Amino acid sequence: MSPDDLDITDDESVVEIEDGRYVIGTGGGPPRAAPNPDTQRDAAEGRTADAGRPDVNPETVYAWLAADLDDATSQYGFDVTATFNGQTDQHRLLSNDVVTIFESLVLWYAQGIDSTTPVEEVLGILLMEANVPVRYPPGSLRRVLESTDLSPDDTIADLMAAVGDEDGFRL
Repeated sequence: MSPDDLDITDDESVVEIEDGRYVIGTGGGPPRAAPNPDTQRDAAEGRTADAGRPDVNPETVYAWLAADLDDATSQYGFDVTATFNGQTDQHRLLSNDVVTIFESLVLWYAQGIDSTTPVEEVLGILLMEANVPVRYPPGSLRRVLESTDLSPDDTIADLMAAVGDEDGFRL
């Protein structure tokens, strides 16, 4: 085979998603793939991309992401892009488990905010500082109480001493 035989970039069923990475469609025609960042820059700067490829701009990217999530067979999903301390990061997850989705999102966000502080501490700070009251199920408090050697005769001060060390307590 010659190098030209190995060149897949001219095939309409191939889309470059970033430098040296490609998505190859199996159903004939171009695959639905995230656009190439270079193509995004070209479109944003008014340069025309390869003929036959759609214009790539924030609206088309958002539309593609929404359509891709709509087409997913999972019940829950997200695709988030955020900037943390000047660094852009993206996180995507699809699942049928709502708790897995939520846990993945908040852990990713907490790690992005502060990679040096334990995630559970970052989440605790965020929940405490947010103007959104959090209601915990009574079983959460029961588990905290059962984790101590306290009895009904003990005081709230005894409870605070039992669970209120510098690291806080877990619900």
